[in-house]
This record gives sequence, C-alpha cells and structure tokens, in this order.
Amino acid sequence: MWKLVMTERMTYLSSIACPQKSPCQSRKIFLLQLSQDQYLVSWAQSIWWQLQDNKTFLAMLNHVLNVDGFYFSTTYDLTHTLQRLSNTSPEFQEMSLLERADQRFVWNGHLLRELSAQPEVHRFALPVLHGFITMHSCSINGKYFDWILISRRSCFRAGVRYYVRGIDSEGHAANFVETEQIVHYNGSRASFVQTRGSIPLFWSQRPNLKYKPLPLINKVANHMDGFQRHFDSQVIIYGKQVIINLVNQKGSEKPLEQAFATMVSSLASGMIRYIAFDFHKECKNMRWDRLSILMDQVAEMQDELSYFLVDSAGMVVASQEGVFRSNCMDCLDRTNVIQSLLARRSLQAQLQRLGVLHVGQKLEEQHDFEKIYKNAWADNANACAKQYAGTGALKTDFTRTGKRTQLGLVMDGWNSLIRYYKNNFSDGFRQDSIDLFLGNYSVDELESHSPLSVPRDLKFLALPIIMVVAFSMCIICLLMAGDTWTETLAYVLFWGVASIGTFFIILYNGKDFVDAPRLVQKEKMD
Repeated sequence: MWKLVMTERMTYLSSIACPQKSPCQSRKIFLLQLSQDQYLVSWAQSIWWQLQDNKTFLAMLNHVLNVDGFYFSTTYDLTHTLQRLSNTSPEFQEMSLLERADQRFVWNGHLLRELSAQPEVHRFALPVLHGFITMHSCSINGKYFDWILISRRSCFRAGVRYYVRGIDSEGHAANFVETEQIVHYNGSRASFVQTRGSIPLFWSQRPNLKYKPLPLINKVANHMDGFQRHFDSQVIIYGKQVIINLVNQKGSEKPLEQAFATMVSSLASGMIRYIAFDFHKECKNMRWDRLSILMDQVAEMQDELSYFLVDSAGMVVASQEGVFRSNCMDCLDRTNVIQSLLARRSLQAQLQRLGVLHVGQKLEEQHDFEKIYKNAWADNANACAKQYAGTGALKTDFTRTGKRTQLGLVMDGWNSLIRYYKNNFSDGFRQDSIDLFLGNYSVDELESHSPLSVPRDLKFLALPIIMVVAFSMCIICLLMAGDTWTETLAYVLFWGVASIGTFFIILYNGKDFVDAPRLVQKEKMD
C-alpha cells in the first residue's frame, strides 16, 4: 500500500516545475511535500500492520475458544466448592453468579469487565470455568447416586507448559487446578477437594530444542516471599496443606525437590506438611503396585483432613479440614494418578457412611462403577494435559485399567513426541493467545510497530536449509555409489559431517529457533 502511495507522490513532485518560483522556494516546497509523504507512508504502513495483526489476534482468540473444557451454568455456582457454598451468608446467596464467583476460576473475567459495573445485565454475564466436568448416575447395591468430578483451572499465571512455571510475585502458581469430587445420594451431599500446582518457587524451564530443557531456579529472587504468599492464601482458602511432591530426587529435578523441602522447613508452619515421593524411582520396571507405599504413608493424614458431608436436612455432618496439594514437574501425569487414588479412598469412606457400600465392601470390587471412575479420572487427566501441554496425558493406561501396559508405553512415547514439537514450535502462539484472551496483554492501536513482528537473522533460515541439503546429499551418495568405495566414503563422510555439524550448531542456538511468546515480556512471565 505505502509503496503505491509513495510512487504516486514522487511522480507528482517530479512534475512540479513552476517557473514563477525561485530555486530556493521550489526546494522548500519539495522538502515540505516530501515530509508530508513520509508521514503518509508511515501512516499507511501502520494501518497495514494493524490489519495484519488484527487477523493474528482474531486467530489467537479463536484458538483459545476452540480448546475443549469451557463450562458455565445459569443456576449453579461452578467456581465454588460445596463446602465454601455451605459457609456463605444469605446476602452472598442473593448475589449474581458473576458478583460472587471465585475470580481465580473466571476465565472470561477480562471480557466481562465492562458488564461487571452494570448490575442490570449481570443475569446475562455468566462466569465461564475452564477445566473439566463430568457427571454420572451410578448404582451400587441397587442404590442410585450421582457422582461428579470438577476440575477448575486458575486463570492466574495461566499459560502453557514450558513458558509458565513456578510462581509469580503474588504467589500464584502455574497450572493451579482445584479438583472436587462430589456425591449426591438421597438428598445428602459429600465432596472431597484436592489441589495441584507448580512447585511454588521462582524457576523456569525455557524450551531450547532439547527434549527436556534444564530447569533453572532464579538465584536472585526472594523465594520465601512468594512461597509464603502462596501458602498463606492456600491455608486461608483450604486449611491445612499436605504437600505431595512427586518429582525425581536425582538428576535435573533434584534441585527443585531440595529447594521445595528447604522452603517448607524454613517456613516452619504447623499447617503445612511435606512428603517427597520419587514416583519414577519407586514405580520403575512397571512396579506401579508400589504406589500403595505412598497411600499407606498418607492414610492417617487423609483421615485427619476428612471430607465435607451435609445430610438431607441440610446439616453439616463433616467438614474437610485441609487439602492434599500434589505436584510433579508439569502437575499433569504423575499428579493425576495420585489424585485419583486419594479420591477413591475418600469416596470409599463417603459411600460407606452414606450407606451405599456395605461394611467390608471395597470400591474396587464394584466393577461397573470402577470402569466409570477410572475412565472419568483418565479423561480429567487428558483434558488438563491438552490445555497445558497440548496433548493428552501420559500414564492414563494405569488410570483406566489399574495397570501399566506396553500399549500405554507406546502411546506415552507418541504423546511425548507431539509435546516436544508443540513445546518448541507452536507454544509461543498458544501462550500469546492465552495472554490476549485473559487481558494480560491489551492491544494498543497507537503502537508504532507490530509486537508480533520479530526480525529473524540469517541463521534462522540458512542453517536448517544447509542441514537438510547436507543430509539429503549424504543419502544420495549412499544410494548412488561412486566409481570406488573410497570416493563414496569420502562423499558420505563430508556430507554427513556437514549435516551433523549443522545440527549441533542449531541445537547450540536452540533458543533462537523455538516459537517464543511475543506479547508479554519474559520478565513478566517468570
């Protein structure tokens, strides 16, 4: 557009030949017109960039909205647990769903900001939850009950796997999810709540083309400040905290486990207990039966925390005094397995107390319900994983069947490859999409340059082309042998070394080749 404008204007200027004007006056007119043209070109360029950016911004919003897992209700407050709702005042119950919603789980809060100030339209402005919900009508011993599973993803410090880790200065943890299991039977209601969230320290794990980037703990940040903010809010909301840390206690994950344990020890709070369980070490060689070690270790604590139960008359019979806060590196695969086991143990106690299960009966023996239960928790894992990591969860074969299978290992390998590709080559766009949708980034129409335009240097295009050409030539030399084997070997070695060398150069400069977020600066994300 601006090239066309410039061409037309320069043609006009060159046609100016006014004999009545002196050379000096003609030059002033020319410079004035040129200055106007430069402004016009700048304006046209700005308009062009805005049109292109608007298309990208629209694609980002569509991307977020096309992700499964958005829920709303016109009558029920999905953002609060049963126990929180039972402890509210009549004034709270009379408030609109938008006014009383837990802002941690309102994903359309930014979109509703203008409507929030207009009470007359609140009935049209419903909070939207992101996560997972499933409801099943079940029967055990001829007794029918409703079993519900709700996972609420926090919109604070939301994002994708490698670009959002740890906590922020307000104490919000990445990939924080509140999961509530609910039972309705004969007017009685019971629930059990758990949470998951990234290790609450200032740390990062930026993609760099390596399969597993090295996690880095910020050495200058005040970890205790953010750590205490996080758990202060958790204790206020949920009560006692039993931390189950499932990360490896050796290798690259070891420093995070040690730092987490040190922080809990330094905080010295009687409301917080810490349990480290090296999931991969304990369950190696398909020994997933060893998860019973952890279950036995926390059994007494779970009985102490209890669960929420209200009878058919509306009287609170039992209250949950705290939650298990589980985490692994991603708070997805290992975490979901442990949460499903803890939830089953709580459900066993609830159904016995409600009279659905007979004394001595085990929930695992109820095959029809077990199938529903396991598949629901596996679906929950897949939903949370797709929203955070871009693929379905790993280890869901154990969640669905109760045992690890060879097919499950193959599917985990396939999902891991897809995660690798998305984490390195498409998660920047996904992170920008979430930041735009949640209002972490606001479009400035007066911005002089496009925030989406990031210049790439020559190596970004040249090195991949060189590597592909060199590798192709290596294969061709192998297939089309030369006159002598030494000649063939020389060609193969030359092109092979060129392709391998280029590959390692790309790997060394890996951060320059990944798809990084562009809308929110790194400092704001760490």
